[in-house]
Amino acid sequence: MEKTVTEAIAYRRSCRVYKNESIDAEKVKHCLENAALAPTSSNLQLWEFYHITNPEVLKKLAMACFNQNAAKTAQQMVVVVARKDLWGKRAKSNLHFLNKAFDKPNLTDREQGRKKWHSITTGS
Repeated sequence: MEKTVTEAIAYRRSCRVYKNESIDAEKVKHCLENAALAPTSSNLQLWEFYHITNPEVLKKLAMACFNQNAAKTAQQMVVVVARKDLWGKRAKSNLHFLNKAFDKPNLTDREQGRKKWHSITTGS
């Protein structure tokens, strides 16, 4: 039975212990690839995803999660890290891309408007 997002949220429950069934790592990888494509403000993507499958690393992560049952019984984990330290580098890369994209002859009126907005907001 398919649920709407609202129904799924209302139906949700917390998993305290996971079944001892294998998880298709390729499905997890595909989900992470989709997550990496999610749009962000100014297209900065200041995140990294780590798909953990190593049993020894999982044990250490479980300890870092206060040995909660969900963490102790997980066969795989995904750790999401916010990389605020990359903001400047990614912003410069975006600015370089915009400068290159708008440094073309025969821009359309819409592109000319973007170029003007870009020069106003960046001072270049």
